[in-house]
Amino acid sequence: MSTPTTVLGEIRPEHGCPDGSSLVTLHYVRSFALPVGEVWAALTESDRLERWYGRWTGDPTSGRVRLTMTDEHDTATTDVRILRCDPPHELGVDQDGWHLEVTVKQVGVVTTLEFSHRHVPRSETSEVGPGWQYYLDRLDAVLAGRALPRWDGYLDLADEYR
Repeated sequence: MSTPTTVLGEIRPEHGCPDGSSLVTLHYVRSFALPVGEVWAALTESDRLERWYGRWTGDPTSGRVRLTMTDEHDTATTDVRILRCDPPHELGVDQDGWHLEVTVKQVGVVTTLEFSHRHVPRSETSEVGPGWQYYLDRLDAVLAGRALPRWDGYLDLADEYR
């Protein structure tokens, strides 16, 4: 088992929280030599999202879907409330109490994805951070046509997120 060596996320102070709050934002940036529509589809189309994260069911125009995780690490089903969707650039959801935001921008031939998990208790970053690292590495692998990474080793990144 080896520790993954990909681009780490960043822990940022949470804005708009009361003084003394222990909430932070986990922020990740990934770049792809793909059109913005390809990256957006991997994030929003159920059959493409399933390849690296989970499959959603329901009617997204209702503002709610159900998401079932689809990897060896997690197979839970959760409720997802769509808070903001501006294709193909911005998506904000509440996944069972987790506030997730995605921004996708293309400049030239490079599409940059910024992912944020907001309102994370500071005491949970060493568990949550490696999880998002793992899923974003899976997205990168799917978009690049490589084999998916395995969960083994990702918890070794816990100290990077403390």
